[in-house]
Amino acid sequence: MKIAITGHSAGIGQALSVQYTALGHEVVGLSRRSGYNIRSVPKVAEMIQSCDMFINNAQVGFAQTELFWEVWTRWRGQAKTIVNISTKMTASELAPREEWDQYLVQKKALELAHQQCILRDEKPKLILINPGMIATQLGQKEPEYENVDQYAAEVIEYINGKIL
Repeated sequence: MKIAITGHSAGIGQALSVQYTALGHEVVGLSRRSGYNIRSVPKVAEMIQSCDMFINNAQVGFAQTELFWEVWTRWRGQAKTIVNISTKMTASELAPREEWDQYLVQKKALELAHQQCILRDEKPKLILINPGMIATQLGQKEPEYENVDQYAAEVIEYINGKIL
């Protein structure tokens, strides 16, 4: 399977990229480090177009939601899969810290767009992932933070259960 992953050069995206590659899948990695800023929606969507699955992981402002809409529109009616990576924080009305308020609103927008598209069409298949505290930065350790590689393995197992 050909899988596009945004934010593939760090954190959850990197862990998913490494594990999917090890499983024999072709990964199209899209990150600023590889010359693909998700704010360039048409450019990034063009790279995703030929893939079978899109893992919408990178988040910058509302660009994650804009990219989701673009790919969903291009793939509408096709037997493909879009995985949107949000956050458990969206279950709260208020972010735990004021500096996370914009992030919370941006992720809630992604989830609202996800739900609207589910109601519009059954294809492509849409999967929403809501990670909690995952060790994606230096110094973040268990037990407060979950190991990113273990989390990625759990996400892959979950996705496989949803698309098979």
